[in-house]
Amino acid sequence: MLGFYITAGVALVLLLLSLLYIKVNIKVEFFTSPGNTMLTVRASCFSKELQKRYPLRDFNTILNYLTDSWKKRQENKKNKEATREKSNPNTSIYYRLVNFGAKYLVIERLDWSSSIGLNDAMYTAIGSGGLWAVKGTLVGFLSSKIRLQDVNLQVEPDFNGKKVVSRLYCILKMRIVHIILITFYFLVLIVRGYFNGFTARKAEPSH
Repeated sequence: MLGFYITAGVALVLLLLSLLYIKVNIKVEFFTSPGNTMLTVRASCFSKELQKRYPLRDFNTILNYLTDSWKKRQENKKNKEATREKSNPNTSIYYRLVNFGAKYLVIERLDWSSSIGLNDAMYTAIGSGGLWAVKGTLVGFLSSKIRLQDVNLQVEPDFNGKKVVSRLYCILKMRIVHIILITFYFLVLIVRGYFNGFTARKAEPSH
């Protein structure tokens, strides 16, 4: 009889955990104009809010950073096959963990509105089209990995100004039981990686 009560209690706890969600609200605001560039990130969960503001003196530094990052990524991509065997095994563990967790993550709401003005009608129109393409590509990629429920995208060209404003608001949620499952999966990957590394070291011939 005691075993029955324990089993029923565990089943009840798992049922409650499967019904409960953890929600995280994220707000990202990016504003740039001549002489003023600001990035603000806010995240809130369980009535606790974290806010960070990143003032950037020159927007060109961001563009240069993104350009350099893209070049390095292309170079690393060419050498990917040659360096795969020498890569840190923890990298593959985190990659598998992210893919596993993405299956259970839900984006309940995604609002992404932007306004762009480049002080020239033609450049503004081209920039608006490019921004639409970027948003469509990112949302398409997210939808292939994560379940999206409500998506609202907007791009407004500003033909009379010289600024770029982008505001993103999203609500992420995940069931508590899935968080426990992801944690357990992470521990399994760590233990398996440890034993695989130990076996590989043990199998190496001594000199």
